[in-house]
Amino acid sequence: MTGIDRRRLLLGALGGAGALALGACRGSGGGTNTARTRVRLPHGALGFPSPFAANGGLGYNQMSLVYDTLLWKDGSGRLLPWLASSTTSSPDNLTHTFELREAARWSDGRPVTPADVVFTFDYYAKQILPPPVTIQGPEGIAKVAATGPRTVEITLERPNVTFAEQVAGALPIVPEHVWSPIRRAAEEQDLKVLVGSGAYRLESYRGDSEALSYVAKDDYHFGRPYVARIQSAEVDDELTGLLSGTTDVARGVGVRPDTLARFTGDTRFGMVAQQGNSTSALYFNLAKPGPLADPKVRRAFALAIDRKDLVTRLAFGSGRPGNPGFLGPDNPFTTEVPQHDLDVAGAGLLLDGAGYRLAGNGIRQGPSGPLSFELLVGTLDVPLAEILVGALRRVGVELRPKPVEIGPQLFGTKLFGSYDLAVLGYPGPSASGPNGDPDVLRQVFSSTLPPSLTGASGYANPEFDRLAEEQRSTFDENQRRGLVGRMQRILAEDLPIVPLFYPETVLLFRKNVLDEWYFTPGQYPTSESNKQLFITGRKTGTEIRPPR
Repeated sequence: MTGIDRRRLLLGALGGAGALALGACRGSGGGTNTARTRVRLPHGALGFPSPFAANGGLGYNQMSLVYDTLLWKDGSGRLLPWLASSTTSSPDNLTHTFELREAARWSDGRPVTPADVVFTFDYYAKQILPPPVTIQGPEGIAKVAATGPRTVEITLERPNVTFAEQVAGALPIVPEHVWSPIRRAAEEQDLKVLVGSGAYRLESYRGDSEALSYVAKDDYHFGRPYVARIQSAEVDDELTGLLSGTTDVARGVGVRPDTLARFTGDTRFGMVAQQGNSTSALYFNLAKPGPLADPKVRRAFALAIDRKDLVTRLAFGSGRPGNPGFLGPDNPFTTEVPQHDLDVAGAGLLLDGAGYRLAGNGIRQGPSGPLSFELLVGTLDVPLAEILVGALRRVGVELRPKPVEIGPQLFGTKLFGSYDLAVLGYPGPSASGPNGDPDVLRQVFSSTLPPSLTGASGYANPEFDRLAEEQRSTFDENQRRGLVGRMQRILAEDLPIVPLFYPETVLLFRKNVLDEWYFTPGQYPTSESNKQLFITGRKTGTEIRPPR
């Protein structure tokens, strides 16, 4: 682990937008914003910054500066009325009514209307978007209808406890007059289509991985944004860039204590930290017949790996061992499950019981052949793979690492099931991490969903699937907690994926630029670089802080 965010590198490798000529999307909000604050972010463009082509979490952040959602989450985790001024829900939680802000305008000056919201939902349903695009078309929408000059009504097929956060608070609303002529939204690369209702307009864009520049709209419906300009450009190392003054914020995963000491002893910098934003996980391909289909073999793998040692060696002690129930250590829904702590002798007994005995070459042989597997791994995780090779060798299992570049070679191979075992960084190109809403368990492990870049491969447990659907429509938090707890216990028993460790994630920032940086609770649809902070200068709410 280094100060360079592994997730950012991963998503950058998944980008596919070609370079475009320097251009700008200008509208009525261009103006001359005189606020003094400018923020420099340490990453280039991750895909074309439209709702249909921006890649992964950081690409979503870049797109969200231009496009608004009906609701939006702040640093307290509260969903705020955003493009909508108010929202109400029916007693059965099937119908949700939103009243749009009268002052909401597209960047070309036209008003945002209920017809745009209706169009957005219908348009998403017709699009096929590549997997790295974080927000896909929402599931379970029965009807979307304009019911007044500024009101729109969204009816669900069944109650969904995640609707407010994962649909109303995440789906970018797009203008019908811009996108209706465009049939394939993911292929559109013309800067002229970047007409949004958000607080910023894109001032310059040179192509994927290149620098981006945004300018605030003085006539934004909340008022003139606190941050006047946002510049986003790639740096070789975020922590070094922060020290040298080329960026105003840096994110690090599993950072060495002596590296952090350079910042914690300097009053110019602030820091926030969080456990469980991400994990490195061992994936088993259960779609392939053979030893890995036996849960005893998978449990033996877990017993053979010293997950506490991984925290020490790879995250410098800043992190937590992986939880077999998958949810992160700071997730309020995490429950106690069997941990399968290091037990080499116990691992051997499990493999003996499964019929796999040590052969003369030190590799166990059994009814399905030798316990010898290819281990798909990204190039950044080769040190982790080497540790796993040694750990499994002690119990008679051979792993053959296959390092590949992070991006299509890694996640594409995983998606199509062309692997035995794989080490993947999660959330990777997914939308939410282990500390997110517990519906993440359904999204990763349910056999009712199509294959995904980070979903479990070939796993099917009917009881888990039943609980996954039930928790999704359970609004009583205590009842939902019980259902999610049972789901975690099933996962800890079946082990379709073994989370190896959760490195601590730190966010370091220059206090004289912005001093209220935060990780968005639940990480959905964004983690750090939440636009709410840029617009208001505050951690919570919509009231804009006076310029310094």
